[in-house]
Amino acid sequence: MPQNSLHALQAFRLIAQHGSFTRAAAQQEVTPSALSQTLRQLEAQLGVRLLNRTTRKVGLTEAGQALLARIRPLLEQLDGALEDTRQWQGQLSGTLKLTLPHTAAALLLYPLLAGFMRAHPQLKLELDVNNQLVDIVERGLDAGLRFGESLQQDMQAVAVSAPLRFCVAASPAYLRTRGVPAHPAMLRQHDCLRYRFASSGQVYRWQFVDAGRPFEVAVQGPLTANDTAAALHVALGGLGLAYLPQAMAEPHLADGGLIAVLEEWMPPAEAFYLYYPHHLHQPAKLRAFIDYLRQAMTAR
Repeated sequence: MPQNSLHALQAFRLIAQHGSFTRAAAQQEVTPSALSQTLRQLEAQLGVRLLNRTTRKVGLTEAGQALLARIRPLLEQLDGALEDTRQWQGQLSGTLKLTLPHTAAALLLYPLLAGFMRAHPQLKLELDVNNQLVDIVERGLDAGLRFGESLQQDMQAVAVSAPLRFCVAASPAYLRTRGVPAHPAMLRQHDCLRYRFASSGQVYRWQFVDAGRPFEVAVQGPLTANDTAAALHVALGGLGLAYLPQAMAEPHLADGGLIAVLEEWMPPAEAFYLYYPHHLHQPAKLRAFIDYLRQAMTAR
């Protein structure tokens, strides 16, 4: 196959994946007009229209759907073969693109970043840190980190952290003034520092268990934010109760800045999972990252 034809097929796959010339062009680091020209040349070469273009979206024709189904596994195998061949240099290369929530970034990934990058100096990392549920295939990402209950369907997943517990905590000054809640239902009489999901706009309902049965409490309070760190700092300031990852609260629980309450009502711990698409060939850069996280988990 001529090199320009291979390039055009790879471009076609990206456009179909993103449903957008603009996003596909950004991933290939070319202009949308250059990418559009590449696709026009491919369509002319094949003598058939592959894409339906409108001012608002890009969709596949029937011929485009058939072509994509045939070439996608072949291109994935080719990508894997080329990447594995590059590894004979003894160094990983390319760009590893990940999405993860702020909690996973702060507690799991950030402490490991420098060590992983030092071990693989020719590998670039691109991080998308947000709490929205991201479609990693549509966004052209390699993998994501999420709790098990939040994983996309049809994904491979591997646990990469120890189980993470949550706690409800407040400052001693707040508890002296407002009292210590003895049951989650009593939170309705307290100032609670709430978390709102940026993607859906919904406010997180605090999770508890009663004799193994989960239940939720809708709380109210003076602060609503889409970053758990905001709730932590306001709780330290004595203005309410916060629902926090235990690891984030631990230093402040240890020095007395926060006191945990309702501990017997908290749900079981849950691990973070690295999830990624089912590939005929798992990229070497992703295998290396999974191995690094597992080694770090074992060391801890």
